[in-house]
Amino acid sequence: MAPDERTPLEQGKEKALRLLAARPRTEAQIRERLARDGLAEVAAAVVAWLLRLGYLDDDAFARARARSLTAPGRLGPRLAERRLVTAGIDPARARLAVAEALRGGEEESPGGETAEARLARALALRRTGGAPLDALDEKARARLARFLLGRGFSGRAVAGVLGLHLDVE
Repeated sequence: MAPDERTPLEQGKEKALRLLAARPRTEAQIRERLARDGLAEVAAAVVAWLLRLGYLDDDAFARARARSLTAPGRLGPRLAERRLVTAGIDPARARLAVAEALRGGEEESPGGETAEARLARALALRRTGGAPLDALDEKARARLARFLLGRGFSGRAVAGVLGLHLDVE
C-alpha cells in the first residue's frame, strides 16, 4: 500500500512501532510524538493497541530507567525522579521506582551508610579522581557539595559524604 493510502490509524501504529524499536517509551511519550506528527486523533487507539500487545509498560519503563539513572556515579534520587516524571511517569510511581532502584536488595550498608549516600560517595570520588574526600579543602568541598546537590542528592546525604555540618532543627 502506498504511503498516501494508509489510514491515520495505520500511520500511527507504524510511527509508534518505529519509536519503540529505537528505545523504550512511555505512554505519554508515544501520545506526544503522535500528536506532534498530526496523529493526535488516533493516539488513544494506538496506545491501547500497544498495551494489548504488551509493547508499552510504564511501570517496567520506570523501574529500568530508575536503575539506569541511579547507577553509581550517575544521578541522585531527586533528579532521577524528575527525569521519570518528565518522561510521563506518575510522580508516585516515579518515587517508588527510584526507591526500589536505590534499595537494590539493601537499605543500608553494614556501616550504616544509606544507598543514597553510597551513590553520592561514588560520584564524589569519581569527580575528584579518587582523591580522599576528607583531604579536600573547604573551597573544593563546597564546590563538590554544590555539584552533588545539583545532581539530585539530598543535603543529608551530601553532608554525610563530605563530612559537613548539617544544621537541622
